[in-house]
Amino acid sequence: MSTIPLYNPLAPEVLDSLLSIGFYRMRQTVFTTSFAVTDDEEIIEVFWLRIRLRGYVPGKRHRELNRRCKRFRCTLLDAVITDEIETLYACYKSNVRFQAPGSAADFLMGESKENFFPSRMWEVRDGDRLIAIGYFDEGSDSSAGILNFYHPDYRKFSLSKWLYLESVRYAAGTGKTYFYPGYIALYFPKFDYKLEAGRERAEVWQPEKGIWTPYSQSDHAAQFSEGLIY
Repeated sequence: MSTIPLYNPLAPEVLDSLLSIGFYRMRQTVFTTSFAVTDDEEIIEVFWLRIRLRGYVPGKRHRELNRRCKRFRCTLLDAVITDEIETLYACYKSNVRFQAPGSAADFLMGESKENFFPSRMWEVRDGDRLIAIGYFDEGSDSSAGILNFYHPDYRKFSLSKWLYLESVRYAAGTGKTYFYPGYIALYFPKFDYKLEAGRERAEVWQPEKGIWTPYSQSDHAAQFSEGLIY
C-alpha cells in the first residue's frame, strides 16, 4: 500500500490527477493498493474501477430504484457532519455485518479537524426524518464516491445503491468524464454493485502498465465467463 497524507486543501484538478493513477481517498489521505484484507482476515486482490460518463443514461436498475424511492426528498448539499448524521450512522453501523469505523467523522476525517477534499453530500429524508446520507468528492473532471449509509428501517429501498447511481448520474450531468467508485475484488462479490453503473462503461486500473483498460478485458470479468464465481 502507498499512502500520501494531506496537509492542505486538495484542488479539484489535483484530485482528478490522483484518481487517474489509481489513488483514492482514505480519511484525510490518498492511497493505492492491489490487495485488501476482509473482516475474516482473508487477503483479496482488488482492482480500482472507474466509469466513463460521456453519453451516460440511467440503466434499468437505476430507473427501478428511482421509482422505488420517488417518495423521498433527496437534496444535494456541501458536505458536513452533524449530530443528526452521526445518529443515523450509529444506527446503520449497529445493523451491518461488517466492521466499520466508529463514526462518520472517523470514516471521513480520522484524527484531522479539517476536510481537505472538495466534498458534497446527498441528504435523503422521508418527511422530516433523515434516512440516508451519501458523500462524494467532486473534482474538476471527475467525481469519487466515498460513503453511503442509511437507516435500517429502509433497507428494502437499497438507498446506498440508489445514492451511488445518483452520484454517477449527477457527475455525468455536470460534464464530468469519469466517476471513481473505489475498488472491486477478485472472487469477492461484495463490491460488484459498483458495476451496475454499466459494465460496458467500466474500466480497470492496471498499475503494472500504468493504464486503464476496459472491464471486459480484466481478470475480474474473466471469473464470470470461466464460471469461477456464482
